[in-house]
Amino acid sequence: MNYAGKKRSVPLTIALLLMLAAASGILLWRHAYAAAPAPEQIRVALFINLGKKYKVTVPTVTLSSPAGFAIGASEESVWLNTGNGKAVRGSADLYMVRLLETGDASAARSLYKQLKDKNAVPYLFKRTRQGKPVYQVYAGQFAGKDEAEQAKQKWAADGSLAPLFTPAKVAVTGPLHWNAGTYGSEKEAVERLANLESAGLNPFLVYGKSKEGAPLYSVWIGEAADEESLNQAKAQAMKLSPGITLKPIDAREPYLLLRNDASLDETNKDAVSHYFFNASSGQKVRITAKQGEIKVEERFGRSYRGAIELSVLNGSLAVVNVLPLEQYLYSVVGSELPKSWPPEAMKAQAVAARTYALAQGMKYEIAHVSDTTYDQVYYGKEGENDAAIQAVEETKGEVITTGAGALITPFYYSNAGGMTADPVEVRGKTIDYLKSTPSPDDVAQQGKLTWHQALFPDGSVGYIRSDYVKETGEKTSTGLPYMEVVQDGVNVRPAPYVDNSANVPLKQAAAGERFVSLGQTIESNAYNWVRGPYDAEQLRTAMNAKLASPVTGSLNTLEITARGPSGRVTEMKANGQVIRVSEPDAYRSLFNGLPSTRFDIEEMGRYTILGAHDAVRHFPEQKGPLYVLSGRSSGAPAQSDAVAMGADRAGFLLIGGENKLRLVTREPQFRFIGFGFGHGMGMSQWGAKGLAEAGYDYQSILKYYYKDVSIVKE
Repeated sequence: MNYAGKKRSVPLTIALLLMLAAASGILLWRHAYAAAPAPEQIRVALFINLGKKYKVTVPTVTLSSPAGFAIGASEESVWLNTGNGKAVRGSADLYMVRLLETGDASAARSLYKQLKDKNAVPYLFKRTRQGKPVYQVYAGQFAGKDEAEQAKQKWAADGSLAPLFTPAKVAVTGPLHWNAGTYGSEKEAVERLANLESAGLNPFLVYGKSKEGAPLYSVWIGEAADEESLNQAKAQAMKLSPGITLKPIDAREPYLLLRNDASLDETNKDAVSHYFFNASSGQKVRITAKQGEIKVEERFGRSYRGAIELSVLNGSLAVVNVLPLEQYLYSVVGSELPKSWPPEAMKAQAVAARTYALAQGMKYEIAHVSDTTYDQVYYGKEGENDAAIQAVEETKGEVITTGAGALITPFYYSNAGGMTADPVEVRGKTIDYLKSTPSPDDVAQQGKLTWHQALFPDGSVGYIRSDYVKETGEKTSTGLPYMEVVQDGVNVRPAPYVDNSANVPLKQAAAGERFVSLGQTIESNAYNWVRGPYDAEQLRTAMNAKLASPVTGSLNTLEITARGPSGRVTEMKANGQVIRVSEPDAYRSLFNGLPSTRFDIEEMGRYTILGAHDAVRHFPEQKGPLYVLSGRSSGAPAQSDAVAMGADRAGFLLIGGENKLRLVTREPQFRFIGFGFGHGMGMSQWGAKGLAEAGYDYQSILKYYYKDVSIVKE
């Protein structure tokens, strides 16, 4: 999904299922909850690498705050302070590839841009050597030397980059350094650094703490990837600065190594401070704003309360937001629900979100939750609003427990489509406090416009919104209305909803263009929706990308063979063979990300004719064109004004036993028509809105969706 800083107009589906493999940790928290107070702080993973379980990573994080930062090992142990509101960057001290070192700023910037265009992760550092500016271009970062060596060979062999640097000078750099002196003041260290720069060396200013907690300032040289290159750095230093004393560095020593980073400044004049920390020591770097929030550029430029903690997990930079639990909930509630919703629905969301967060334990090893729909949507300060804050404050400390006093995991999602799911339909097993129950979710379609299914003269068929067309007063011989487009550039889409990524326009209709309306349907929404049509081969390719046992040959048939108590799909067959998935809810992602599993399938290339004496014929009987069998001439296509308008090119129009019109395509296509948005277990957010509007208070809403539970305050 896309989180590019835009708030959604409807609640977000909460895909809470993937992380429950950590159930043992959750249970420990649940049993301990009654005896121990809830933690005042929550740890939210913005970037973290847990391999297949969860992986959202960046090599570097860029932070800014109006009054600067206090940076250190903890809130009590501050190593340095930054001022003037300039951004700072943070990275683990890992392996990189140095491609260029030059005094030509434009040459360095050109290489940096080309590397970025090639989806590398480039850095442009600026330093001074013998009184002159030097620009260094790196690509990285890499968890190990071997990975960096592979990247080195790749970039050195890239012919398009060859004119910009000398391949023979490309080098792998790493986290091995020499200490050229440690001082009690930053001024002394900076003076020593300037002396070494004048000698032609590349020293670094390094911040640290003594065992007694006093600040230390060191000057280091070298950025070696192995012992051999580390010794070469020592030899060069002694040559350029005779008499220099170099001491080895304890690999367990925490530090902040400063580089001047010009990557963000097109003018190459204003570098920002980029701090590299020890990746091998378990070091954690805590960054706190002196005033206000912290903006994280790589997380869509969102701003966050509390502190940002940097560390390394599984070879990658981990970025965790540490803040008070209740303040975290301000954003979760505001990110999940529109601020205009009824206060009782907002309060139900607040209690559910608080309970969910507390039930997770340390699910992400160094964090309780993520900031995505794997857990609960968390947009930082941008997600907050007064209504959400009020809902959190008015329910402060309240959680949902079982009769035994254990926290439940309060699954919730956008819309149940009128009936919540039985856990068997989603997880394949029961959960005591979750049962299928009716849900007033149709409020999601209130105010939605209708769309015409339009058949154009060129044979194209798609959906066009009703407010862009008008009736002509004319009809086909079968009673279908002719419509006319009222303005230029009107989008015609495969399905009746606006999404320029998942539902790309088929064409644009011009003012005055006429079409035959095959019927109207309400705009797809969280309550009811249409997806597709998908060509059989397109759908088979999408399925096989996820299936352990792929569909072989052409996809000819797709059928639902079992449903659960709420009508959700629990088993399907393709070409007569059962489609094996890990759990029933996985059918959603299997078919191009359907909103829910409460759906029907329309096979648009298949139809059945009931003849005299109960004779039945199924089509297609074989490969080739499809024909409508009419009473006039067997095997000839039926004729009508609609066919003249292009139906003979799009497919065929059939009228069924219930006088419902249906378009049959020449080639196999599948359309999904369904209800609901999300997995369906637990509380429907739209249903909570409907109940609140019907007079339910927040506790009644929660007890409506979670059976035999209590709402308690810690």
